[in-house]
Amino acid sequence: MKFQEVLGQKSLCAAFPASLKSGHVAHAQLFAGKSGYGSLALALAVAQYLLCSNQGDDDSCGECPACRKVIKGVHPDLHFVYPVVKKKDSAPVSDDYLQQWREIVTSPYFSLDEWIEKMGGEENAQPMIYAAESANIIKKLSLKPFEADCRVVIIWLPERMNEECANKLLKILEEPYPGTYFILVSEQPERLLTTIRSRTQMVIIPMLEKGVIAHELGRRYGLSAERGRWLERIAAGDMVKAIELLNDESNRAKNREMFISLMRLCWTRDMVPVNRWVNELADAGRERQKRFLTYASEMLRENFMRNLNKDEIVYMTPEEEQFSVRFAPYVNENNIVALFAAMEQAAIEIGRNGNAKIILTDLCIKVMQNIRPTT
Repeated sequence: MKFQEVLGQKSLCAAFPASLKSGHVAHAQLFAGKSGYGSLALALAVAQYLLCSNQGDDDSCGECPACRKVIKGVHPDLHFVYPVVKKKDSAPVSDDYLQQWREIVTSPYFSLDEWIEKMGGEENAQPMIYAAESANIIKKLSLKPFEADCRVVIIWLPERMNEECANKLLKILEEPYPGTYFILVSEQPERLLTTIRSRTQMVIIPMLEKGVIAHELGRRYGLSAERGRWLERIAAGDMVKAIELLNDESNRAKNREMFISLMRLCWTRDMVPVNRWVNELADAGRERQKRFLTYASEMLRENFMRNLNKDEIVYMTPEEEQFSVRFAPYVNENNIVALFAAMEQAAIEIGRNGNAKIILTDLCIKVMQNIRPTT
C-alpha cells in the first residue's frame, strides 16, 4: 500500500517518508489507534516504502518487484504476526493462517471479528498470539534479509500476546537484529507490558478527518452524500465501524434493545427478569458479550454528552436518540465514572474467560446501584 492510498492521515503520510529516508525512525514503532483509523494501512505503507527498490521522495513507487510483492503479502523480508485461534493438536502460529491473512490484508480496514470469521473460528473464539510465535519470529530474523537491505515485522494487535510471548518479544526489542524494523499496531496499547511500550516509539493514529469516510463510502458503495455523512458521524472517524454500521445494522439494533432492557430492568430492580437478561447474554458467546459491553460503554458516553448539552459531539442513530430523550438525565457527573468502570471491568473479566453469568450479574448490580442510587 502506498501512502497516497491510505485514507486520510495526510500529516502522518507526509511526515514518514522523509523520516524513513533520513534514518530518523526508531527500530520499533507502536502505532496506537483503532483499525478503522488506518493504523494497519499506515503500517503497510511504511513497510512498502522501506522495502521499495525505487523510493520516491514522498512515496514508494508501487511498481517495482518489491512493491508488488508487498502488495500481495509475499515479500520474503516482510513478516506478519497476528492473533490466531487455538488448534487442538498443536500450538498455532501466524503462518498457519498465512493464506487467509494475505486475502484479508489487501483491504486493511477490518475488525478482529472479521479476522476470526476469515480463519473459520467460532463466534466465541479468543484469538491470541501464543508463545510458539516468538520462536517463529526469532527463527526468521536469525537469517539475513533475502532481497531488501532491511526487514519489517508487523505485529497486529500485540496486546493479544500471552505473557511468555510478550517477554520473549521484549528481549528482541532490547537487542534488535541489524536492519530490522518492528511495527506494532495496537488498539489497546495500555494492555501491553510497560517495558515493551518503553522500548517503542509511539505514534498516535487519530480518527479520520471529516469527509474522508463519507467520500470513501460513496466511492465504494455508491451511497448518497447524506447517507454517507450520517454513517460517518455515527462512526466517529472509524472506517471499520462505518462499514459495520452499513452491513450489520441488525446487530446494532440487537445491542440497542439489550442496552435499553438492561437500563430499564436495573431501574426497576426486579432480579427475576434481570436474571433472564443475564442468561440470554451469557448464552450468546464471549465475542458477542464483548461487543455488547463496548456498545453499552459507547451509549453511556453519548447519553452523558447529551446530558451536558454537547449535542454537536453526540453520535447516535435516530432510534438511540429516541431512548436518550428520557434516559440521558440519569447519566451524569455523579455516576458516569462508576458506570464506565463497571462496563470496563466486565469486559476485562469476560476477556479472561471468567464465568459470564457471575460477571454479568455483578455488572447488573453495579448498574442498579448507580443508575438509581438509594437516598
